[in-house]
Amino acid sequence: MPPTQQTQFLPETDPRTLERFGVEGPLAVRSILDDLVRENALITLYCPERHEDFVVSRLLRRDDGGLRFDFTTDESRRRALLRTGSVIVVAFLDRVKIQFESGALEALVEDGHAVLAGATPTRVVRLQRRDAFRVNPPRPHPVECIVRDVGDEEMVYRVLDLSPEGIALMVPPSLETPAAGDRWQHCRLEIPGYAPIPCDLVVRVVSETLLGDGASRRIGCSLDHPTPEAQRALQMYVMEVQSGRYGRNAR
Repeated sequence: MPPTQQTQFLPETDPRTLERFGVEGPLAVRSILDDLVRENALITLYCPERHEDFVVSRLLRRDDGGLRFDFTTDESRRRALLRTGSVIVVAFLDRVKIQFESGALEALVEDGHAVLAGATPTRVVRLQRRDAFRVNPPRPHPVECIVRDVGDEEMVYRVLDLSPEGIALMVPPSLETPAAGDRWQHCRLEIPGYAPIPCDLVVRVVSETLLGDGASRRIGCSLDHPTPEAQRALQMYVMEVQSGRYGRNAR
């Protein structure tokens, strides 16, 4: 009998959670997989139907031929995983839980080493605390949010932090502080190195705390029905900032 796994190490099964924290798009998915390879991170391969059957492994490489996992294990677990036709992969990177499914399994011997070959996923789930998704734009590359008023005049707000779900803005003293519940349509986020990201915003929180820069205020906004393209762009930005790669690409 395999040792008992702690709950946080088991695959997440709640559909709403899986949907909320899903990462899609070839570039974003490859970036996460390459991080697992580079960090030589421990991963766990689970049978989709029986989480009691699992193998601790590592992702050895990712290429056009799919994924290769280390597959040195006892024969009973080997048979259990191969019978399923797919595995659920769970790993941790910087305390962020990574999860995805890899199908079309095949046990191979490459260069004298037992490996498990699987398909590259089209979608990866990154599970982490809500506040861990938020990043502060690096100082050399400030991010701005452009908001149109009813007269189509554009107002510029500095972005204090952001995530794929929302942003915090600084309201300069020259602009009126909005109220919670206000909806801003036809906005755009301008991130150096990225194409402008169109979005609609809903003001959720208005801080009573005065910031610097002449007593500016902070407001928190959620993205209102963001497009998949907008969320993918923000996911890529967050991952680049968290990994320290962003500054190399932004100009």
